[in-house]
Amino acid sequence: MMKRAAVLGSPISHSLSPLIHNHAYSLLEYPAIYEAIEVKSGQLSEFLVRELASSEVLGFSLTMPLKEELAQLSTPALQVNARAKAINSANTIYKDGQSWKVSSTDVDGFEFLLKDLSFSTVSILGAGGTARAAIASLSDRDVKIEIYRRNTSRDTSLSAAAMSSQIEIYDWEKCARAWKSDLVINTIPSDQVLSIIEESSSPKILLDATYSPWPPGLTKQQLDAKGLLVSGLQLLAAQAVYQISLMTRIDFDKTWLYNELLLKLDSAR
Repeated sequence: MMKRAAVLGSPISHSLSPLIHNHAYSLLEYPAIYEAIEVKSGQLSEFLVRELASSEVLGFSLTMPLKEELAQLSTPALQVNARAKAINSANTIYKDGQSWKVSSTDVDGFEFLLKDLSFSTVSILGAGGTARAAIASLSDRDVKIEIYRRNTSRDTSLSAAAMSSQIEIYDWEKCARAWKSDLVINTIPSDQVLSIIEESSSPKILLDATYSPWPPGLTKQQLDAKGLLVSGLQLLAAQAVYQISLMTRIDFDKTWLYNELLLKLDSAR
């Protein structure tokens, strides 16, 4: 039986997830099709009640504005894991036996991309779900983490995401100091970054979680400076590898599939 999966969010027509998930199914010879479905804020619970009853459904990926909504939907029929609850963000629904479970592969993606890099200080731009996933991914590393955000409304969530890490939270007006860190992780959309590009400089490592339009401002600046860049396309591919693993339950070489998905994204750019 052909299985179905999809990425949910709004707007969703621009998503690259169908491109890479369908490519992965082809490489793995797995009988499934993956699409993009428009689901707006407030519509998720009703959508899932209807869709998760189908035996054809393999799972779902979620993007904005649904990640926080999903993390707060935990029911006996939909189990949100502790990590997703801690960061108040989830992006993956998958079936484990007879149970539907919820996780954040954004955390896995960050861990995968950063595991072989050396740094002792980190600055994170932003306070949303992606920023909190980045914080959680650093919980086992002895690093100093500074977070720069626009308002105080998510400070409690940021602290919860830190788990065992020590973090310092600063007002956005002070973000010029972020560039002194070994690693800068940007989670702010490209159009909102324009105001800080003039006062920014190339860090030792930049992980820019954005990728549209390509290249985003900070990505271009890092490339021009010939600094070490981990791109938003790399993060997209890395977190997708873990989603595919959870949904299909196939044992495969994650590094191999990650590289294959990157090649597919590069060919479509």
